[in-house]
Amino acid sequence: MTIRRQWLIMLTLTAVLAIVVNTLIFSSLINRYFQTYTTSEYNKSLSQIKSFSKIALSQNNMTTRQIEAQLASYLNDPVTRITLYKADGSVIANVSNDISSMNNMMSGMMRHRAPGTFSQEVDRTELKESGISIGTVNVTHYSSIGDSLTSMMFRSALIRTSLLSFVIVLALLIIIGLFVSRRLSRDLRNTSSMALNIDLGNQVDIPLSKIREVRIIQQSLKELKSRLKLKQKGRKRLLDEMVHQTRTPLTILKTHLEGFQDGVIDLTPEEIKTCEMQIENISSIISNMSGLLDTERKASPLRVEAFEFSHLLRRIIAGLKLQFDQKQVALSLMSHEKIMIKTDLYKLSQSIYNILTNAYKFTQPGSKVEVFFQADEKMLTIEIRDTGAGISPKEQQHLFEAYYKGSNAQTVPGEGLGLYVVKQNLEQIGGTIRVASAPGKGSNFIIRIPMTI
Repeated sequence: MTIRRQWLIMLTLTAVLAIVVNTLIFSSLINRYFQTYTTSEYNKSLSQIKSFSKIALSQNNMTTRQIEAQLASYLNDPVTRITLYKADGSVIANVSNDISSMNNMMSGMMRHRAPGTFSQEVDRTELKESGISIGTVNVTHYSSIGDSLTSMMFRSALIRTSLLSFVIVLALLIIIGLFVSRRLSRDLRNTSSMALNIDLGNQVDIPLSKIREVRIIQQSLKELKSRLKLKQKGRKRLLDEMVHQTRTPLTILKTHLEGFQDGVIDLTPEEIKTCEMQIENISSIISNMSGLLDTERKASPLRVEAFEFSHLLRRIIAGLKLQFDQKQVALSLMSHEKIMIKTDLYKLSQSIYNILTNAYKFTQPGSKVEVFFQADEKMLTIEIRDTGAGISPKEQQHLFEAYYKGSNAQTVPGEGLGLYVVKQNLEQIGGTIRVASAPGKGSNFIIRIPMTI
């Protein structure tokens, strides 16, 4: 059974129950009030009949016709007959309603009641003056006020009105129920379509429902869509990082192999170690591939080891020197102190590679790139200086954002992820990076990392 049909059935049953209970309660209260009012009016008429009868008997200047005419004015429902007697028992006046016609009217409205059930009673009152009886008045009325014609007509009208109200209210409720259920089912269909489009990755834009519960579901789906979009964006960024990280060691390997082939580079043990280092970098990237593709993980786990830092720098520079030489850019290691540090070798070397690769891209032939380092008891400071194009202060604020490329980098190949990866790697090993640069005056990247993590 659909929600719409269940809603209509529930609304109809609730409406019927509410109308029936309300009708019964109010009908009972109104009927009770009417009977009280009718009884009060009868007692008032009875008092007036007694007063007039006493006057009529005390005075001898009224004719029988006049007395009967006056008494007939009191023949209001539930009074059906008034008889006035003298003290000797003779009848002075006798007036009554047409009982047969009244019974016919009442039987027409109350056919379910048996004939003769409208019984009557007589209120007999002895009239006295100065303690002496002057006559008697008999007032005949229905034994129950509820059996009066007026009461019967009132109850009949009340029932008809209640039934008419029931029909009108029920019709209105059904119309409103159809409207509300149609709106509810429409919102639910829209919500279902929204969920399906999110699952298929399609763009969806529907107005939020005014029904609070449905609106909460739709808002939850929109939040889910945003989270999925962020996850997809994060997955793309991680894949781009992986591609970017593999590009540098592959380029170094390709350059050195071409150098071996052309006889420019001799196949010495040191050159072989340089190539082995690039192969290890590629192996590390591949081993971390599952972590990079896992969008729930913020970073790959650290692999901390102790090594001699100047030896690492010499191997990095040896791997890149051929490229720099081909571009006629001087790449030099200016510090040679032997320093032992304990950190993630891969993340540190990848960061230095990326900065040097950026320097290679944005430094013109005839320029130079120099690497300095120094250490104290706790921190190692690395400076990479170039005499390239430089970076404006405005662009320095966005330099380490993912996919950001400065105005002088729009035509340079790359995704704008190199420095973003540098910052992420350094933060994971507890380090920092900042840049000091000015347009036309080159750049100085300063890295600080703990000696031990």
